[in-house]
Amino acid sequence: MKLARIRAVAGCVAVVCVMAGSTASAVGATADGFPAGAQLAVTYAKALVANAEGRLPANMRANATSVGTSVDQDCFSAADNHIDPDVQGGVPTNPAWILRDALNVYCSTLRLRDQAASLSFGYGSVADGSALWLDQLGQQVTDGLGHIHGGVTTLVPGSQAADPFRTITAWEQLTGGTVNPVSFTSLDGAVLRGNIFMPPPGTPRLHNGKYPGVVITDGSVQAYQQLYYWAAEGLAQYGYEVMTYDVQGQGDSDLLPSNCPDLSATNICTGVPYQQNYNFYQGAEDSLNFFLSTSTKPYGGSFNPDFGSLDRQDVAIAGHSLGAAAVSWVGQCDRRVKAIVAWDDLLPVTMSQCSKNVTVPKADQATSVHAPSLAMTNDYEFNPQPAGTVPDPNGGANAGGLDGTAGYLSLVAHHIDSEIVSIRNGTHLTYSYIPLVLPANEIGERIAFYYTLAWLDEYLRAGKDPLLPASDTAFKRLTSLGAFDRSADYNDNRLDPGAAEIAIGAGTFNAAKFNPNDPSAANVPYEIEGIPIRNTLSFYYYSEFSIHNPRDHARARCNDMLAGCPAKQPSTP
Repeated sequence: MKLARIRAVAGCVAVVCVMAGSTASAVGATADGFPAGAQLAVTYAKALVANAEGRLPANMRANATSVGTSVDQDCFSAADNHIDPDVQGGVPTNPAWILRDALNVYCSTLRLRDQAASLSFGYGSVADGSALWLDQLGQQVTDGLGHIHGGVTTLVPGSQAADPFRTITAWEQLTGGTVNPVSFTSLDGAVLRGNIFMPPPGTPRLHNGKYPGVVITDGSVQAYQQLYYWAAEGLAQYGYEVMTYDVQGQGDSDLLPSNCPDLSATNICTGVPYQQNYNFYQGAEDSLNFFLSTSTKPYGGSFNPDFGSLDRQDVAIAGHSLGAAAVSWVGQCDRRVKAIVAWDDLLPVTMSQCSKNVTVPKADQATSVHAPSLAMTNDYEFNPQPAGTVPDPNGGANAGGLDGTAGYLSLVAHHIDSEIVSIRNGTHLTYSYIPLVLPANEIGERIAFYYTLAWLDEYLRAGKDPLLPASDTAFKRLTSLGAFDRSADYNDNRLDPGAAEIAIGAGTFNAAKFNPNDPSAANVPYEIEGIPIRNTLSFYYYSEFSIHNPRDHARARCNDMLAGCPAKQPSTP
């Protein structure tokens, strides 16, 4: 078969942060907008993309993305939706299947290509990285040696940089929303620090005058909360009160618990070293406790300053990577959680094991799985590689995602609403915006937001979003096999024209609009409106849903969204 022709050419490990963080280590910028200290990272990004491109035939290599366009739609071709692998002895023998695989690997790197080619991104990364590092340094001086911030990467200038077009300052100016810094003491005595994002003025509230809420737990290996501002800002624009925070040992939160070292304890320093389940699992619970705190019922020596605007009966939790594992457990073990969003990946939960994984207040302990859960996953983990054999379409530890469909299927067995969406040419870094080094595709983040918003609208807003057309219900968005609407691209706030038509976030570069006094003017944010949904789904791993229809309460079941929900699940999507 004929493949579409290409039109265009959670963490952060220490060495990656050193490379990406160097964006703030030199004064001034080179011709590409990045300082001299960042050229190693830029060179690496270009080389990674070029290596993937080099695996393609010459006639499939072309020019950069057309000026003014936002995404490479050739990476989401309907012609690629299904190719019979013709498996013989476990090895794909069909040349078209192998060629499609090479194209898919290439497409999984394009966010790096767009970053390295954008003057706007280069200038923005310098300013954002420097500001975040200086702010963190000042906070560390204020906190003193009794509260050492997490991880060695906090010492690297610029290491906390993420999407330069989603800084707190820029978001507040563009939308009118506000972000309030918070801190609280966790169960083991470490001080955790975060931010609460409040919706722009005029954003519709629930009937009780309050906002539904979401707490986001970041990923492991030094993934800071800044990497998830895409979700926090977008949800706040749609009327959610959202909290991000750094788990113990990462970002601005404490590296050590109180009384460390405690030689009398079995565990000398709880949560140390920082790369362990405790920090994320208990962090997800501690942050939920703080988020739900009030002036009369504080938590960890403090309370949510915006508790008066929060509907404490409508709260969800979301997380990435090890944070996704954490919210899988906390969301089912804590009865206060109404919905879960796991960005790579949702885990199956055994309720009898809750106490071994997380400490939940006795009054809030759940006795059975109860929280509807969305799983987002992807074709690749950190390093996209050609598929030498046909992957198991259910994913798993050795293919596409950490646990594949296991978490989804476990909830379906308990008749709990669930959905798993596998993003075509997506990577584990789709959900955490790390500049220049670790690969991701162009629109995976937008796809993740589309489903995240729809899932939360379904279970925290009774299926409707006041900023979207009445006919555009959450159930419709979650089950649609048509095209993406504009919900992931814009906040169309009809009640407050000042907050309308705002598209935020990194994308491609339009040189004709570049202005040194306003580098962001040449950034063209990625958009997915109008792209066929099925064309963005993995052709290696199943995307499925089992959701009750709020109209008649009947269960809508799809065993393979890519294939159009056939009566029998095919052996390959």
